[in-house]
Amino acid sequence: MNKKILAIIAIAILGLGIIGSVVLGNKDDSSDTAQNKSTDTSDVAKSDNSKDEDDLGLCDLVETDVIKSSIGSTADNLTGPNNTGVTGLGDGDKGQTCVYPFVSGGSVTNSFYTDLAVYSQETFKLVSDFTANGNITVSGLGDRASFEASESTVINTTEFSLTVVQGTKVYKFVISQPEAEVTISATDAQTALTAIAMSANL
Repeated sequence: MNKKILAIIAIAILGLGIIGSVVLGNKDDSSDTAQNKSTDTSDVAKSDNSKDEDDLGLCDLVETDVIKSSIGSTADNLTGPNNTGVTGLGDGDKGQTCVYPFVSGGSVTNSFYTDLAVYSQETFKLVSDFTANGNITVSGLGDRASFEASESTVINTTEFSLTVVQGTKVYKFVISQPEAEVTISATDAQTALTAIAMSANL
């Protein structure tokens, strides 16, 4: 397997580098790299409403009021979105992340965030088998969708994520909190994330 395929698979499994602070889908500490650190959204955000010609429109995908009402009291002090801007994933593939901290000035590890990777047909063929394969299938969203709960034992973070595949686009809707401060159950997180994703009409 060449280096390009390995890199693409790593992106599919770990998500964009900007959210690499949370291990997705397992507790294997070896997948936690130097990227696995709390990210202050003020460092990664361009501005709440920043756009450029390549903007993928991710920060306009869902309404803040929908996020708040779906998640409930955990999101009472929700801020954002903080747009990290478009990231090149190689060979013309692109990604973007929008972070909605649960507290003002908060980090991505205590937030709701959305993530989007837009692949070419060629690239998507290489990553499709590793995408939206969470342990709970969610119907009615995109071409396929799944929910999973995961933890990072390095930074003690719990993450609930809903991954939706639509064509060659891969969307993630995520609730991330410090392990000692989790305020939402997996069942409630799945319900909330599904409602948010449904509002995006995927």
